[in-house]
This record gives sequence, C-alpha cells and structure tokens, in this order.
Amino acid sequence: MLAIVKEKPEPGISIKDVPKPKPQRGEVLIKVLYASICGTDVSIYDWTPWVAEHMQTPTIIGHEVVGEIVEINGRAPHLKVGDIVSSETHIFDDTCFQCHSHRRHVCENMKLFGISRNGGFAEYATIPIRTTWKNDPSIPVKDMSVQEPLGNAVNVVTKAHVAGRRVLIMGLGPTGLCAAVVAQAYGAREIVAIDPQEFRGNVYKTFTGLEAKKSYSDTMKGHFDIVLEMSGADKAIQDSLDAVRIAGTVIAFGIPKDGVEIPWGSKIINKEVYLKSVFGRKIWQTWHQTTDLLTSSAFNLSDIVTHEFELKDFEEAMRVMKSGKSGKIILKVHGA
Repeated sequence: MLAIVKEKPEPGISIKDVPKPKPQRGEVLIKVLYASICGTDVSIYDWTPWVAEHMQTPTIIGHEVVGEIVEINGRAPHLKVGDIVSSETHIFDDTCFQCHSHRRHVCENMKLFGISRNGGFAEYATIPIRTTWKNDPSIPVKDMSVQEPLGNAVNVVTKAHVAGRRVLIMGLGPTGLCAAVVAQAYGAREIVAIDPQEFRGNVYKTFTGLEAKKSYSDTMKGHFDIVLEMSGADKAIQDSLDAVRIAGTVIAFGIPKDGVEIPWGSKIINKEVYLKSVFGRKIWQTWHQTTDLLTSSAFNLSDIVTHEFELKDFEEAMRVMKSGKSGKIILKVHGA
C-alpha cells in the first residue's frame, strides 16, 4: 500500500509502498478514507526539536484520520466491521496515575499515533481498540477527519472558561480558527484574533463572520480576560503575556520550534497570571463535546478546508501548508 513515511531523523519525508498492516490483538484495521495535515506533521517534516524528542523512525506519519473498519482483532462490543471511525492520537495505557485520575490524554506512558507508532497517512492503518472513536453518521465524512483540531480547540476553550469574557486568539491555523468558533458557541463576550497571513484572515472571516487583525497593537495591552496562544511563535507568546489583564488567563497550546525566553517576573508573577497548557483532548469528554457541536450545526467545519490532495501528492500538499496560504488541508485516500 502507499504510505507517507518518516524514515530518518532528519528533514524530509518518503512516499513509498509498504506492506499492508495486520491488526494485532486489541486493534482494528481501517481503510483510510480521508486524513488531514496537522501543524505537527509540518514539524515532523522539518524535524524540529520537539519532534526529535518524541518521534521514532521509521514511522508512517499522520494522526487526523477517518476510515472504515475492515477487521477487528479483539473484544470490541461497541464496534463492528463497516463502522466509520477516527483515532484518538494519545494512546494511553490505562494503568498509570494520570489514567486513573481521569487524565488519560496525558498518560505517563503515552504513545502518539503517527509519531511514536505508525499512523494514518496510508491506504490502511491499525488503531488500538481503546483509542478508536465511532463517529456519529450524521457528521460529513470529511469533517470527521478534522475532529482532532476541533477537539483541541474545545479543550482549550473549555479550560479557559470564556463565557462573558474578552478573548484574544493568537494564530489562525486550523486549531486557532476552530478556537474562534468554539469561543463564539460558548458565549465569549468579545473575540479578537491575530494572524499576519492575509489568507488565513480571509478564512477566519468566512468561518466566523469577524475581521482578523494582522498584528498586535499597544491598544490591546492588558485588555483581555483570556488569551489563547495557538501559534507557538515567540512574538505571539510575548504579546500574549502583554495583552492579558492582571489576574487574567493565558492558555498555551502552540508548540514553539525553538526555546522561548519569558519575562517571568514582570509578565507572570507581577500580573498574577493564570498560565495553563493544553495537550490534546480529554478522553472521551472532549470527543462528546465535539460531536455535540458538529451535530448542532453551530458552524460549518468545511469552511476551514481550503485544499484537497491525493495521498501521492503529499509533497505538494506540504508545500502549500508551509506557505501559510491555506486553512485545513485534506488528503483523499479511499474517499469518494
């Protein structure tokens, strides 16, 4: 089968034929219908320090997928062949302190789908039964492959408690875009979003009906109750700490490519800022919340999908992704 493989710990990727996998005990085999490219996949391509710490090679990459179950190896009374499913990226062990404390998304012995084990940028993929999510059939299939960034946004916005608050969003990649509509759905009083890319600003306007800002200004200083840092860019992180009001909340989601120096005393301690971070989705609470949003027609998730490529054209898809002139990019595998 055709697959996208990170073969070596260095920049670049391989598009190659590999053996079709067989599901091991406790796994399902899916025929991948669609997959979508994440910012983490760009980092994998570039081999950033975060990726170097977490990735094993060679590995089939890709973690945002939707597929049809073609085989089940193990006990799975909630699943059957033919079900349309997605995968939770954070593969938990269900034995550690975090798992037993209802925080399986930060399992102490976590494996990451498409990073530390084979993922879904392939014609077929295996998923552990315990991290297989059965999709609501009323949700459009392409949207099912974009549930992970939406789920990230749901977790970010839920942790921020945005109802009635002034919210600033730094970065309008797909998760930042999703954070905006989730903040709208959850009752934010005011939403301001910043991204230097005009293309992303236009997608934001289509998706939310709001105008994006291209840059931070001094008029924003200390204005916001909540800042959602979705980019990982050094300047955006510094501006987030400047923009949040005294005793406000900053949610850190974007992962920097390099180290970041933070004025800890003046911007964190003096302001008594509540600094929280989000890594993924709560299992399975966030997935239920995401499904509720998608089935309630609160917004049209397809509005952030700007490009679609065949799996074989992954290099071109990555070029467009890295240009900044895209929203969500979908890979069609076996989809109609």
